Amino acid sequence: MNIIIIANGLFPEKPWVDTLLGGADRVVCCDGAIEKYLGWHSRQTLLPDHPVDVVGDGDSLDPALIAEARRRGVDVHHYVVEEQDYNDLTKATRHAVAEARRAGIADSKIAIDYIGATGLREDHTLGNISLLAYYMEQYPGMAFRMVGDYGVFEPMQGRRRFASHAGQQVSLFSLTPDVPVTVSGLRWPIEGRCLTSWWQGTLNEAVGDTFEVQGGRMIVFIS
Repeated sequence: MNIIIIANGLFPEKPWVDTLLGGADRVVCCDGAIEKYLGWHSRQTLLPDHPVDVVGDGDSLDPALIAEARRRGVDVHHYVVEEQDYNDLTKATRHAVAEARRAGIADSKIAIDYIGATGLREDHTLGNISLLAYYMEQYPGMAFRMVGDYGVFEPMQGRRRFASHAGQQVSLFSLTPDVPVTVSGLRWPIEGRCLTSWWQGTLNEAVGDTFEVQGGRMIVFIS
């Protein structure tokens, strides 16, 4: 099940967003991000038929947007989650997971992509990217990606091989600085080194069609 969660950050402009959103089985918008979805929806010649859920505490949502979505024929549902223990991105994620499980989808068949989760406010960007590792731990059988105009962030732990192409830009961010990191298939390999600062694993480059990373909890950026 392919789920797209739209946050209220910088909405991507690259053509791939049409393919990603158009092929989604379900879309979940974080409160006012429904406005970004409607902007995308208005540009489509072939309208999608996926359901759209709006989830959050309602603080950034104009109720007129829900009415506008329904006027356009969007199958939209609004869920108000008033608790403040989690931010809207996590509320949307928890909702999406619950709906997928309720539909009988196995965790291993659930893939969640986030768009609009970066840009505009740097503090939100950092917080949202770090949440990928939290979601990976909470839902270990699922796949998570955060996608923007310049690349994709993916969480990992242990050992993982990534598809790539020569010249593709890669950065690694270790969230467990006491765990050694080993990397092969990149221009500047890393062998059993603890990355104690975020900059230490950045600005690397793939040299072939795959590269492998081994370490603790990490966020991998691929251009």
